[in-house]
Amino acid sequence: MSKNATTSPARASHPRSAIWAFGFVGLPMATISLPLAIYLAPFYAGEMGLPLAALATAMLLGRILDFLVDPFIGYASDRLRTPYGRRKPFIVVGAAVLLVATHYLFRPPQGVGLVYFMGWLAVMYIGNSLVSVAHRAWGAELSPHYDERTHISSVRQYFATAGLIASTLVPALVLGQQGAKSADVLGSLATLMWIVLPIAVATGMWLTPDVQTSLRPSEPFNLKDSVRALRRNAPLRVILLVLLIGFSAETFRQTMTVFYARDVIGVKNLGMVYVYFFIAAFVGLPFWRYMARRVSKHKALAVGIGLSILANLCLFFLIKGDSLAFTALFVVKGFCFGSMEMVPGAMLADAADVDTAITRKQRAGLMFAMAGVVVNVGQAIGQFLSLTALDLIGYHAAGETVPEVLHNASILYALVPSVVMSLALLMALRYRLTATRHARLRIGIDRRIARAGAQQVV
Repeated sequence: MSKNATTSPARASHPRSAIWAFGFVGLPMATISLPLAIYLAPFYAGEMGLPLAALATAMLLGRILDFLVDPFIGYASDRLRTPYGRRKPFIVVGAAVLLVATHYLFRPPQGVGLVYFMGWLAVMYIGNSLVSVAHRAWGAELSPHYDERTHISSVRQYFATAGLIASTLVPALVLGQQGAKSADVLGSLATLMWIVLPIAVATGMWLTPDVQTSLRPSEPFNLKDSVRALRRNAPLRVILLVLLIGFSAETFRQTMTVFYARDVIGVKNLGMVYVYFFIAAFVGLPFWRYMARRVSKHKALAVGIGLSILANLCLFFLIKGDSLAFTALFVVKGFCFGSMEMVPGAMLADAADVDTAITRKQRAGLMFAMAGVVVNVGQAIGQFLSLTALDLIGYHAAGETVPEVLHNASILYALVPSVVMSLALLMALRYRLTATRHARLRIGIDRRIARAGAQQVV
């Protein structure tokens, strides 16, 4: 733990440059997240000729491998002790793996099959997990303060949203050129990753400290003990359920966005719509940060989920040619995006303190790995069910025109996610770890850390 880790909430634990360098790592990581959810399946189905049902299975298996790996990454990063810290080595190695996988997955040679797709997708997920789990745990440890954690999470989300803007602006610009295809979009994004990711990682490694701790490292992983700790950690249970439900519903919808926008609404350039979406997300971040401080984190999250559900319901009533209304509703959803991406990260950092109070161990890596597993499971469920549902209703991936099929696609796209997201809204309202309760919790943890540090000196 850094010397300033137990200062009052009014003081910053690290210089502003350190916080912003930490957040910068989130920019390239977000740049590839949207293509994985939006462009990859349509590219491999529409241009490479792979069947939707087979792609759904392959993506599900890739996610299964991903969430099996996440807990080991979190556990290993909690225990690692090097001169460079616990989290940084995982981020450097993960970035290298991610760059290689991006090249082969986004620039496949002609004639590749399902095995190629599945293999490089799995490698990409592993590289993504190495960076993401360590990065989020690192951010949770940069400050012990309730509100400053919201600030750190918001900075990371600023950069992540900028990365998402880039990942939508690039497709918009590429697809605006005559004869451009999805292959050109993915190739351009791969080039962007190779430029930005090394710079971002190097900046974070140089300017941001990897916070050390006086508490003992996590002991060999014990599933029974971890389940027992989870049962006692009510805030963590609530967050994990919200993440599972929310990511299942939103990934279900996102996976069919290209098909819905193209065939149901007739959107000419979806990439530009996503640019507006993430600009709205970027602009909305200060509002959600203010809401989290003003009314508490879980209520801010609930408001964001509620507005997103309302926008989803409105999408159902759109018809062919309603591109402007579609764009406007996407702007509303973009504004809500910050609450659902920024706030849970800050809440997880607080829930990790509950785990520390219960187990007397600092296991932020494992906590964020558990969240990563839940997110991956939710995304796997959403992707699999979405592509499978489209296949079941007889959707033609290269372009659908049958009215009945398009109506069924509208139900799947707008109504089904809204119903599921309502459950996430109810769970968010059940969260009980407020700023006052967290402050009392930190007093006990900080005293324990001080005692552990004194014993090490002796």
